Amino acid sequence: MANGFSSLSGIALPYLHGDVTIDHIAAPGVGMHDHGRTDPELDSSTRRVCRAFELERYFADGSENPASVFNQAPYRNASILLAGRNFGIGGTQTPAAAYMLGCGFRAVIAPSFGPVFHDDCVQTGLFPVILEQEFVRTLAAATVAAPQLEMTIDLEQQTIARPDSGPIPFQMNPRLLERFMRGLADEDETMRFQEEAEAFREAQQSNQPWIYRPTGDPK
Repeated sequence: MANGFSSLSGIALPYLHGDVTIDHIAAPGVGMHDHGRTDPELDSSTRRVCRAFELERYFADGSENPASVFNQAPYRNASILLAGRNFGIGGTQTPAAAYMLGCGFRAVIAPSFGPVFHDDCVQTGLFPVILEQEFVRTLAAATVAAPQLEMTIDLEQQTIARPDSGPIPFQMNPRLLERFMRGLADEDETMRFQEEAEAFREAQQSNQPWIYRPTGDPK
């Protein structure tokens, strides 16, 4: 899980394609024959391999595709992705969210997500915001008009805003919201309820001892 944050400000990249699959975000096997591709605008101390959307970001020889929106300024420095419906559909177990984090994205805003990808986001720390399509399109239009202006996602207020427009509210499960704000991993959430779990176990063991009784004779 990435470090927690209460707000996120950064360049947004409009990518409103619908039904983008997990395999398109993180193509299986592509990383096995990548060319050590890195973001050239990062210095050597922070340079990272960027593998998300490889099939459209790069040509077969490893050179960048200049027509890809991911390689165009200022979007190549984007930390927020504006996506279309059903972003991340499919059930392939590939590290799509982790690949996006490796490219610098910290949040993705879409009308809907594939369930596997959404869970992947929660596990890895990529903030998934579900927002009605008309609002996503409004944000995308404003971004295209002035791409250099940063967008801010405020987790405490649950709003998304740009300097040239008012805040747009979003809603998220309070548990997930706290998880991102505090940077909690699965084990962190489990430990928070350890005392309650132990008390439940003790009460159940007293009231229903047969559940904990060994089955069969030890050998």
